[in-house]
This record gives sequence, structure tokens and C-alpha cells, in this order.
Amino acid sequence: MESIIRTKNLNFVYNKGKDNEFHALVNINMEIYPEEFIMFFGPSGCGKSTLLNVVAGLETPDEGSEVTVLGRDMMKLTSKQFAEYHRNDLGMVFQAYNLITSLSVLDNVALPQMFLNVGKRRREKWAMQLLERFGIDKQSKKIPTELSGGQQQRIGIARAIVNNPKIVLADEPVGNLDSVSAKNVLEILGQLNEIEKKTIIMVTHNPENLVYADRIFYLKDGTIIREVVNKDKHKEIMKQEQKTAAAEITDLMRAYHGLTPEQINILIMPYKSRIFAHHFITSRSMEETKVFEDIIQRRLMGTASGQEMFETLHRPSVDGGVGFNIHTAEKIMARINRALEMSYFVYQTHHQKKNVDGSHEKVTDDEKVEKLTTYLLHTCYDEHAKNLKPEQIVRLKKAVKDRITNAIQKNGFYTALDQPFKEEGVGLNSVTAKDVTEEIELILILGFGIVKINPQDIEGLDSEDDDQVKQAGDKTADKENALNSLQADSNIDQTEKKDGEVKEGIILTVDNYQSGNTKHNFLDGMKEGGDKGKKDTIQEENKNIVDEQVIDSKNDKTEVIFEEDTSLQDAIIAAQEREKQLKEADKTNKDNNQYF
Repeated sequence: MESIIRTKNLNFVYNKGKDNEFHALVNINMEIYPEEFIMFFGPSGCGKSTLLNVVAGLETPDEGSEVTVLGRDMMKLTSKQFAEYHRNDLGMVFQAYNLITSLSVLDNVALPQMFLNVGKRRREKWAMQLLERFGIDKQSKKIPTELSGGQQQRIGIARAIVNNPKIVLADEPVGNLDSVSAKNVLEILGQLNEIEKKTIIMVTHNPENLVYADRIFYLKDGTIIREVVNKDKHKEIMKQEQKTAAAEITDLMRAYHGLTPEQINILIMPYKSRIFAHHFITSRSMEETKVFEDIIQRRLMGTASGQEMFETLHRPSVDGGVGFNIHTAEKIMARINRALEMSYFVYQTHHQKKNVDGSHEKVTDDEKVEKLTTYLLHTCYDEHAKNLKPEQIVRLKKAVKDRITNAIQKNGFYTALDQPFKEEGVGLNSVTAKDVTEEIELILILGFGIVKINPQDIEGLDSEDDDQVKQAGDKTADKENALNSLQADSNIDQTEKKDGEVKEGIILTVDNYQSGNTKHNFLDGMKEGGDKGKKDTIQEENKNIVDEQVIDSKNDKTEVIFEEDTSLQDAIIAAQEREKQLKEADKTNKDNNQYF
């Protein structure tokens, strides 16, 4: 087979003859064949993007270099021939999307067709077909900045192939995306290669992406140091698709077997915040999404209060916020609260509320299944849940139990929900099944590594400490008074009201999920509701809610708070110290001091 791209003795120098002269490419020799999926892999600054730009005709290499693409000598093309090459034979996908923000999604995709003199009706029809193919046809009239990063990149791909080019060049196309969106984009590129037989050349620095390639060129310091043929391409992709986020965390535990789950929780905190952010917002710009990820991470680490998070969500993006209106910010805060509380309950081992004999009963799997199923139906199925048959509920609970006990993985859980009722499945529609699956995966990821308060410490609190607990509860209530007033009209979670609950959407009390949830730094200040008339109720319930700060002050220990500028090493050391303290406090009852 004859190659469609060939380079020989390719050299490229930036700022030639100047003091800052830099050799970006040195004697590059390679051949690329039709219908291949090629990846240029290496660290930043190794020449990957420069090599891609030379193939694209955007950079002119040094004299003596030979570059041939589709039979064209790139060193001899005129400007008109370059225009024909770009218009007919080449499509490009960029890391930063490079969409025209003043045009609609549909017009962005259809734009290249104008340079082929395709009529308006015809080009818009073809562009809409591509949008439907990539699942974004409903966004066709919006402008790109109203969409998520993953959606914008799919628009970029649609634009790149609208003129049906033979070659698609992708420069770090998933560099700005979360793992779910990245996988979706890689699958689209894979389909273009395998189904439509397009030659794909992609630049990446992430080794996880290499499984999609037929061949990988490894670059370093401007040279190709190795070329690898991926013989197990399809096998590796299938293996990767079966791995869930929970399974990746398990792999991480094996890799860092010397660390506890609490310490690994610190390591994966950026990963958690990214998943959390993309789970709740899909219509913000890249900058606003990054702000959301940052405030989520600070909230999970306990370095930002609930009030601060609310203000960040509501603050205009030009002032460093996310730019939500008050009503939307309230809804997101309520959803985040519920998800965090549910994730804590799923990993909890003992009820905090004492029995008559003063002991703490274990939280059974059946209790977790009952509460988690109710949560999932309320969150993902809402008012339609009442239409489910009793047998459907039973099957859903079985699937939930199998998932939280790791009897099945993510794909198996989705299949159980999506499978028709007559075939022993739950019989949900595919959209709802997907939503429920993503929600339970979020819960499992968020709850991982949360430190449990030792019941022995709870039992050790005497009457003198009750005042401290009350003061802590009063301080939290005062701290969030502004947020509570904003959220007073929120109707989120009204169907979840139970005895001891203070107002709409509140998830503070022990009885709300029958879990006796212990407050942690990441939950402090995030509770909603609470009017002045029920202040005594909150204080009374706070007797059973022991904050880590109170326990630390009782035992003359330093509270573990990670500041924003805390290094990973310092965080791990602090976590190890915290682990040591908990173990010392639990010498007489190890069974009650478990980490998840």
C-alpha cells in the first residue's frame, strides 16, 4: 500500500539565526498510510504540534525537507493550492475548539460548506445531520459558549468533517475535557476512522489515549525516538471501556498500597471535583467550569464555606464566579448537599444514634439500598417513580445492592436497568437508566475515602462537651444565615421531609437518611434551611452530630484543615497524622474504626 503522508529529513527551526533559535523538529522521517489512526505522543515541547502543523501546511519546514501529502509536494504548493488542500482534503480539530462565538452552532458547522459554494438549504441540512449524529442537534440554535466543553468539541469535529475530508488532524482534542467527554470524543474519532475510513492523526500527551491508535510515534526533543504498532487495539479499548471510576480507584489503591483510603482520597480530590462539576453543569464556558471545579475541590477539602461556595456560584463570571442566578445557585447547592450526604451514608458502617444499651448498630446493606434507591428515584425519575410497578422497584433495589457490594460493575448495572421488564430487567427507558447509572457512580466516587468518626469518641462525650457541640451548631447556623434566607423559598427535596427535618431541602438531621451522619469539614456550612423558630431543634439534634473540630478540641489534637496552598506531600503527611490519632483513640474497639 502506498503512503498518503511522507516526510524525509524534515527539519523545522523557530527564530532561525536569532539568539532564541529553537530546533523544534530534527530529521523527521515517517510514512502514514490510508485509513490509519496515528498518534504523536510525547511531553510538552517535544514537537508534536509542530509536526502536525507541517502536515497541515500551516508551517513551512526548512530547506532540504521533504513533505508529501496526498501526492502533493508541500514545499512547492502555491497559496491557491494550499487553499484547495485545506478546503477539500483536510479537517482540523483543536484543543481550544476555535469556534466562532458570534455564530450559532449550526452556522459554525455549516461554515466550511460556504467555501465550496454549497447552497444555504443544502449545507444547513447536512450540518444538522452531523449534529444529530453527535447528539447535539437540540443545541443547533445556541451559541457555542452556552454549551459544555464536550459539546463544543463535538461541534468542532462536525465542522472538521462537514466537507468530507480524507484526513482529520486533531491537536490535543481531549486536553480540556473531563474523562467522560474525552472518551466520547475519542470514540467519535475512532468511528470516523473505522467506519468512514478517514485517516486520523492525533496529538496527545496522555498515555490513556494511546489504546485507540493503530500506530504511535513517540517524540522527544524534536525527534521520533520510537514507533510502536498497537496490535491489541480493539482488545485494549474493550478492556478500558469495562473499567469504571470505582475500578480505577481500586487500581490506584493497589499502586499506592502504602496509603490508606483517606490519603488516596486527597490524591484523587481534583478528580472528584472534576467529575462533580461536570455532573452538575453542562452549559458553562471552560473558564466558568474551571472556577466551579476549584470551589468544589475547596469545599470537599473543607477550605471553603457553604456561603463562600454559594457566592462563587452566584458571582458574575467577569468577577471570577460561575455566573448562575440566585435560583439556579440554590438548586445546585441543594443537589450538591444531597449527593454528599448520600455518598457519606453509603460508606457509613455504624449508626451514630445510640441504642438503649448505649451501643451503635451497624448500618446494613439493606438500609443503604433502601435509602439509595429512594434517592435515585427522587433525583433521576422524580414524579414518574410512582408509576413503577412493585416488581420493578424490587428489581431496582437488587441492582442497587449488587452495585454497592461490587457484585456488578457500571455496565452491568446499566444493563439491569435498561433491559425490558419481560426479560427480567427493571424496564426503565435508556435515558433514565443512564441518568440513574451516572448518579450512583457519582455517589460511589464521592464517598470514597471519607473518614468516619470513632463511635468510642462519641460515647466519651459527657455533659461538659454538650455545650461545645451546641456552640459549634450555633456558630454554623449564624455563619450561614445569609444563605438560609436566600434558600428559604427553595422547593428542592420537599418530598424528602422527615421527623427532625428543619425546612425544605434540609439534610442535616440524623433521621433524614436514618444514618446519623457525622459532619465533616466538607459538609460544614453546606446545610440548607433552618428558621429561627426551630433553632432549638437544630441545637438538640447537634448533640448527636459530632464535628471533627469538637473531637479534636476535646482530645487536645490539632484539627486537620488543608489550606488552598497546601502541597500534596503536606496533605498526605497531615492525613497520616490524622490516621494515627484515630487509631490511638480506637485501640479497644478496632471494628468500629473503618475507612472506606
